[in-house]
Amino acid sequence: MRFIGKADSGFVRVPENTPRTEQPEPASQTEDRSALASALLSALIFLVSFAGLAVFAYGLIEAPASTDWVLLFVLTALAIAAERTDFSMYGSSRVSLAFVPIFAAIVACGMTGLAVVIPFAVASSAMGRPIHKTLFNFGALMIAGTAAVVVLDAFSGINYGRDWPEAFGPVALAGGANFIVNTILVASAIALSGRSTLRAVWKENFLWLAPHYLVLAALGLAIVAADEAMGLWGLLVFIAPPLMMRLSIKQYLDRTTKSVMDLRHAHKELQHAHDMVTEAMTSLGNAYDGTLRSLVAALDARDTETAGHSERVADLTAAIAAEMGIPNDTQEWRYITWGALLHDVGKIAVPDGILRKPGKLTEDEWEVMRTHSRAGSEILRSVDFLVPVSDIVLSHHERFDGGGYPRGLAGEQIPLGARIFMIADTFDAMTSDRVYRAALPAEEALAEILRHSGSQFDPMAVRAFLAVYQKRFVGTVHQKHFVGSRHSQTRELSDSLKKAIVEAAGLDK
Repeated sequence: MRFIGKADSGFVRVPENTPRTEQPEPASQTEDRSALASALLSALIFLVSFAGLAVFAYGLIEAPASTDWVLLFVLTALAIAAERTDFSMYGSSRVSLAFVPIFAAIVACGMTGLAVVIPFAVASSAMGRPIHKTLFNFGALMIAGTAAVVVLDAFSGINYGRDWPEAFGPVALAGGANFIVNTILVASAIALSGRSTLRAVWKENFLWLAPHYLVLAALGLAIVAADEAMGLWGLLVFIAPPLMMRLSIKQYLDRTTKSVMDLRHAHKELQHAHDMVTEAMTSLGNAYDGTLRSLVAALDARDTETAGHSERVADLTAAIAAEMGIPNDTQEWRYITWGALLHDVGKIAVPDGILRKPGKLTEDEWEVMRTHSRAGSEILRSVDFLVPVSDIVLSHHERFDGGGYPRGLAGEQIPLGARIFMIADTFDAMTSDRVYRAALPAEEALAEILRHSGSQFDPMAVRAFLAVYQKRFVGTVHQKHFVGSRHSQTRELSDSLKKAIVEAAGLDK
């Protein structure tokens, strides 16, 4: 059995799972290593090919007069047939059973058997393959066969055609020697062409073949025994069942190979379709997001006092949601962000006289203003992809203690997105300038949120906000978040406020 790469580039096809260098190297080192590997590979091909030719010449010159040329002719024909009918292992390599007649020739005729059978077997599979690969495969088989002959000759007192079961031990050793020499030579070529280690290549691709070589060596011995016992007819009778098994295996592998290839092709098509759908969904999501932000920008232009408020609140809400463990690639995170972005869309139904009034609103005017959350929810419900967002917009003025509007919800009755938004909205409102008051420093706004944790705000969301605050606003320039605020400056938390944060977050325990 032989594994021979059919790749167009490189020496032998390198399996996909062959270990490679993981850390990138400088270009000069990479070029030096590649040049050295190429030189060593060329040297290996030359030495193995030359040694194979030397063994071939020796086998023919030293052919004994007792050589069974009829048996060698039959074994040569079997080896050629095996090479011509090798089969693909799911497109990654080619497998042939030529080792069986080759090993039988080794057992029956020693070096002469090698010199006769192997050249014809290699030549029969050389068509379309580069000459250097053919020479290397020829040399590797001849050297490995020589190793098997040396082992068998060490047990000169055994007649391998008759002495059963004594012959099994030496044959197993010879088969093992053939396996080790052949696979190490091929693995060396793969390692040099693929810049991998010999040990990794051999262990990954050849170690599992050892039991197969031992079984096939036993079959080679059985062929010699059959010829010894019954002559040519006994040999033909013996090899008929393996040939039928070989035909059955080939038919099975041909079918399964087609199925595997079809599945691979279908998988690639499904993967491509999945990538296209994912890309389309991402583009659609970006289009939705861009459209909504354009809408919000148009609404902000109507109320210049709070321009940019929705964008800032959406950004802070998204950060708090992420801190609470909501992944930013989920629909829930997207809905929460959209809800914060569109929270004031209902103000489109509020008259300009109330919306843009420079002073404080009367109670009646506040009643009109409070309708904007329900109006916004109804607007969003008319758009299919914004229906999940509408409940956040409807509930964005609800208080954790139940004192909010329009439904008086409390605790976890309030959608999580609305509970997060309430903190971001309040913080941004307090730290932004209004016509009726100046913006508060961030510390004071934070202290106000801490005081109302558990009443106006969800304590869990407050803890997440504290983490975001520490990351964004402590020791940083606030103007990155507070556009136009006179308090846009670097601030450090006071010791008392730091203690309050630690206690509120439960980190003092």
